[in-house]
Amino acid sequence: MKYYKIDIKRRYPDIERISSSANGRNVPNNEDYFDKIRKGEIIKNTPVFDYFVLTSFDEEPYWEWALFDVHDGMGDYPGNSNWYVSNDLKLLLENFKIAPKYHFYETKLLYKDEKLKYWIFQYGVEAFTNYNLSESDFSINNNSIKIQSEIEYWEKKREARKKYQSVLKIERLSITNSYDFIFNQINADILVSQNLRNAIETMGITGFEFSELDYEVVIDL
Repeated sequence: MKYYKIDIKRRYPDIERISSSANGRNVPNNEDYFDKIRKGEIIKNTPVFDYFVLTSFDEEPYWEWALFDVHDGMGDYPGNSNWYVSNDLKLLLENFKIAPKYHFYETKLLYKDEKLKYWIFQYGVEAFTNYNLSESDFSINNNSIKIQSEIEYWEKKREARKKYQSVLKIERLSITNSYDFIFNQINADILVSQNLRNAIETMGITGFEFSELDYEVVIDL
């Protein structure tokens, strides 16, 4: 199965604009929820987070220049591995195999005086459980490294930085199932299958860009 890296498209140089980000500053008691989500806790039975707005580092008149199916977050937002997605994108993702653990939180987005249904998509929780590290290949300064566990991974990562002033590089990532969407925490990459990419493009889902990987992804069931 072929995989691609997927990113939120943040810059639109042809029209000299940047994509806006979701800000939940108007959500009551947001700090009670957002901090836990940010730290990777999955919270069940939350209220609808009402409401978010779009903001950016651009001038305020351009904050609502475009609405996409996916936005980043800023300000009052549970950052890290959390996208802000439209209802259409949520429904599409749920038709594909998303690597566990993940969760969707319903929100309202106030956009041009209308409240729309959007979701916080929390993904990549306990991401290392989706990798076969012993079947993956790593390197430090072009020297091959084998790693057997998550603990050893973090040890080798520190060793690469402190002892060799280098980085621990992934050459081949083995994953535990034929996921269509998986977070590669090692590189902080979000990976999607060819099938999911095709569906995103066919449905006209907006706000993404794709790129090729510089490492191999294999499935070892």
